[in-house]
Amino acid sequence: MGMMMQGRKTGLVAAALMLASCASGIREQIYKADATPISVAQWTKAPPQPLPVRTEDGLSLTGYYWPGDPGDHDVILFFHGRGSNQGVAARYAEHLTGHGDHVIVVSYRGFGGNPGSPTQAGLVADGRAFVARARQLVGTDADVFLVGHSLGGAVALHVGATAPVTGVVTLSTFDKLAESAPGAIGLLLPDKWNNLDAATKIHAPLVMMLGTADDRVELSQADALFDAAGTPATLLTMPGAGHNPDMSQLGPLVNEAVSAIDSGTIAAYPAALPPGWSVRRK
Repeated sequence: MGMMMQGRKTGLVAAALMLASCASGIREQIYKADATPISVAQWTKAPPQPLPVRTEDGLSLTGYYWPGDPGDHDVILFFHGRGSNQGVAARYAEHLTGHGDHVIVVSYRGFGGNPGSPTQAGLVADGRAFVARARQLVGTDADVFLVGHSLGGAVALHVGATAPVTGVVTLSTFDKLAESAPGAIGLLLPDKWNNLDAATKIHAPLVMMLGTADDRVELSQADALFDAAGTPATLLTMPGAGHNPDMSQLGPLVNEAVSAIDSGTIAAYPAALPPGWSVRRK
C-alpha cells in the first residue's frame, strides 16, 4: 500500500512538472518576449527620459517618459504588443507627444532587458505599477489614459478593469485569446486574456480601432468587444489597414479621443472620419 501511494505521488509530481513545462512553452509562444536590452534613442527622434518603476512583487522595470506641460493633468500610457519591446512602443508613442500631455511608455517583465518572465497576472501587475508611477509624476488627480496595441490592448483593458482610469484606447486588439487559438489549444492556455470580461468592468470611455486587412484579429472580435463594453464606447473600422498601427494617421485620432473625453464630447467623436472609415457608437 505504501509503495502504491508513493508511486501515485511520484506520478502526480511528474504530471505537475509536465504541466508546468507545457505552460512555460505555451507562454513563450503567447508573448514572444525578447529580453535583449534596447536603446530607445535608436527608435525615437526625441528620446524620452528613462522611467524606473518597481512592481508590487519587487521587480525593477524600465519604461520611458516624455513630460508634458506643467499644468496638464493628462497622462497617456502606451502598452506594446506581443514580440515587441519598449523601443517599438516609444516609436509609436512619440506620435502622441507635442500636445501638452504627459506620455509614458510602459514596459513588461521579461521584455527589453527587464527581469522576470511574462504571465497575464505579471503584465497586469506591471501595468498597474506604471499607472501608480504616473500618478506620482503628474499628481493623484491625474487623468490617466491607457493606449494599447494588440496584446498591449489586452493589458490596457485588464489594467483599466482593475484600476481607476479616465479612458482606454485599443488598437488591433482581440476579444478572447482562448477562442483565437486553433483547435483545442485554447483549453491548454495558462493565460486566457478574456478581454470581453475585462471590457465589462471598465468604468471609463472605451475607444477601439481595427483595420479590415488585419490578419490576426477578425472584425467579429472587434464587434464582440464593442458589444461587451459599457457606455460610452466607440469602434472605428479602417479600410485596408493591417495589424500594425500607422501612428502618423492614428496618433491624431488618439489625441482627439483624449480631448473628447476630457471635454465630455466623446459621443461626437471623431469630429470627421477619413474616407471609407466607419464608426459605431453607444
